[in-house]
Amino acid sequence: MTAGGRIGVPFQGCIISVLICGSVGLVGLGPLFCQSDVLSQSERKARGILKKTVEALGGQAYLATRNITMEGKVFQFRRDSLRGSGKFLLFEEHPLKRRLELNKGKIVLINNGDQGWKIEYKNITDQTPEEIRNFRIKMKHSLGHILRLRRGEKDMKFRYLGKSRFHIINVEGVKLIDAEGDEIKIYVNSRTSLPVKMEFESPPRGKRWASEDERLFHNYHVVGGVKIPFTIILNSNGYKFSEMQLTSAVINSNLSESLFSSPQK
Repeated sequence: MTAGGRIGVPFQGCIISVLICGSVGLVGLGPLFCQSDVLSQSERKARGILKKTVEALGGQAYLATRNITMEGKVFQFRRDSLRGSGKFLLFEEHPLKRRLELNKGKIVLINNGDQGWKIEYKNITDQTPEEIRNFRIKMKHSLGHILRLRRGEKDMKFRYLGKSRFHIINVEGVKLIDAEGDEIKIYVNSRTSLPVKMEFESPPRGKRWASEDERLFHNYHVVGGVKIPFTIILNSNGYKFSEMQLTSAVINSNLSESLFSSPQK
């Protein structure tokens, strides 16, 4: 474990590879081929881990999930101190449809691709371009969005980060790097292949600076053949920021399109 609670991820076999490359380098272009081989092995290992993770989460049932409805309670923190809590109802439909209802529908956030609206105590307004941008960034860092859709993105790179420990759990790490250079690290339980933790950087939003964020997954339940974490914790810059505790989840409901459409003004 390194400073700030981040997971140490030594690349196993790196020293051996360096020695081999150095020897071959005496006769010309060896280092280039050796480096390419190391990267290829790293990518194959990373892809293999993510494939096992998808299987652990439900395999084809997980990949075929069209939508999910979640209900529960969310807790907000500031520097690890509880600042507030409330019930929520969340509807998500792939790839970019989302409706979040807070305080029994008094506050509603609706997103559908590049469009977004908000209802605050019956007052309906369009989301700002920055709010829509933040939604799309949040979806880019969503575990389900990554495993179901983003793995197939053009120019997505995969790197194996090695084995380490997170608390008392043995984990293996994978890093994804997209075409824009955005990096996402996923750590899975070495025994079960279930996701334990994600690490990513969130860009500035509103009055908040860019932040180093991590999302933790606990308390998996099987819903319709798919394993869903019923406790999700978000830490930001080393401090607890929020915690979601699900009380129920349903997948592949016949959700009305009106849930993700502009509310009548």
